[in-house]
Amino acid sequence: MEMIVGWLQDAAVLIPIMIGAVAGAVPTAMIERMRNRAALDTRWDSAIQRTCADFAACARTILDLTEHHDPEIPDVPEATRREHSRLQVLMAEVRILGDEAVQLAARRVVRHAWALQVETATGTDPRAADHPSLTPRERLLGALFDFYRAARRQLRVPAAAELIPLNPPDEVVLR
Repeated sequence: MEMIVGWLQDAAVLIPIMIGAVAGAVPTAMIERMRNRAALDTRWDSAIQRTCADFAACARTILDLTEHHDPEIPDVPEATRREHSRLQVLMAEVRILGDEAVQLAARRVVRHAWALQVETATGTDPRAADHPSLTPRERLLGALFDFYRAARRQLRVPAAAELIPLNPPDEVVLR
């Protein structure tokens, strides 16, 4: 009988200790899991941000190269082709990192950048029948803005859809 009482006393001491250990371990494990998930999200966000920034910069380079194109300068079509090739490589990265909306918007950028490249080289818009009211440059700018919005949404930027025009009027007042 004395032995049973001894065991009960030991159990009375050990049970609260075990409950305390479990109560402390569960929140710690949950917090650690949340930290790991946040670190992974940050890593992905950093990669998609870098890739999207490079992709957009490449598209802007194509726009800049073709905007002031002088037909007598032979390097512009070649430079535009090189940038378009780079844009396609970056598109592969976007496919790995971006969600569906980002991938679709990026695909439209590549498509309209190609049309702008062809128009610059040949003087003919290869997609004029599909888009009779817009030039390749206008289409590329529209697609690029759609890409910006999609990337900002994926990166959870507040007010992701709000973008100022590329050339805002002088009356724009910062708040």
